[in-house]
Amino acid sequence: MKQPGPAVTRTALAAVVATLCLVVAVVVDLPVTSVLFAVAGAGVAIGLIGSLRRYGQKSALRGAAVVVATVLLVGLPTVAVLADPETAIDSHAADGDAVLEGGGDPSAALARALDRADRLVPGGSSSIRQISIDDDRETVRVLDPRTGREIASYRSGTSWSDSDPARTGERTVFTRADVAHLDLNAAAARVSAARQKIGYPEPTSSGGIEIGPRSVDDKVVARFGQSGGESIETDLHGRVADTVGAASLSEFLSVAERVLKDEGIDPDGAVLRSIAYKAVDEAAPWIGVAHPGVELELDGGGIYRIWVQPGRFPELSETDSASDPDGFSLTGLTGATMVRIRDDLVRRHRVAAYDRDAVGLKIGVAPGDDDPAADRLPVTVQMQVGPDAVGATGVYSPNGKFLREGRR
Repeated sequence: MKQPGPAVTRTALAAVVATLCLVVAVVVDLPVTSVLFAVAGAGVAIGLIGSLRRYGQKSALRGAAVVVATVLLVGLPTVAVLADPETAIDSHAADGDAVLEGGGDPSAALARALDRADRLVPGGSSSIRQISIDDDRETVRVLDPRTGREIASYRSGTSWSDSDPARTGERTVFTRADVAHLDLNAAAARVSAARQKIGYPEPTSSGGIEIGPRSVDDKVVARFGQSGGESIETDLHGRVADTVGAASLSEFLSVAERVLKDEGIDPDGAVLRSIAYKAVDEAAPWIGVAHPGVELELDGGGIYRIWVQPGRFPELSETDSASDPDGFSLTGLTGATMVRIRDDLVRRHRVAAYDRDAVGLKIGVAPGDDDPAADRLPVTVQMQVGPDAVGATGVYSPNGKFLREGRR
């Protein structure tokens, strides 16, 4: 068999060297190394093609043409494939292989979860049920609109794993467009500031972030602190719920007024049956509500209860029945009065300084005053300062006048 001549061998070698060096120079992520490979490849190719002149000018020209054609037809397409990060991710992540880590960057984690949703089902980022982010892992749940089944994918460490599709009755979803303006890094800073103002302890780890609909009303929010402690909610623009003041004895009535107005309810109308408040302090007593925050019980109308937890969006309980309101209004009730009542109880009972912020109260008809024969029952403020075992209690008028000891 006839062996290739030296001109053909040198031409092939020049083409291979030039192509390989081009690919390495473009793909490698080290500038100095890239330059060295580029210079070396060009130098070797030029030297080999130049040596073909001894076989005639046409051999050198043919050799140069072969090198250029190889670089254009083989080298450049190879560079395009290897240098495209989306193609590189698709070739691995679609099968559950390696992905970049970065649990300290929740915005990057959200982007990864959105991309993963599109790989679970076609257009998956348009029908997301939930995204959870915790330290160095993410979970994304997608509703497949073609089948009504939910598929979940979990990233832990450097790989994704998928669940089997499961039938679900849940239909509330959100889309990539819905969270386009949600900067989780910026939101986390706002949440941390709100947590300090409320008095919640910082979570020991990231605390977890969950984006999805609330079970109580299907409102899609970002919840921070899902892994432990009290969570705080933001909207899909990263704004903390405007209820931080529900933790404060001097501010909770202002929050209640704002919430009523937001729901189209006149706070000056006879719309309230009772208002209960509990401070964040762990020693705060349970008078009318079990958890820190404000509970409004309404009289008449389609809403009979509004629960406001500090840093979360209000939760409404609705009813089909409605009647004319016959309760009391917020008129004349102020945070300053609540603080004055607290301070009076502290003085009367010599409450320890460390217990003065452990407050529970209820505004409405006090037990013992609920005489059905009375034409109009008095509205009072029943307050306790300090834990149940040693707490100071008293009943006051809405303007802060002391009426009697105890809760009755």
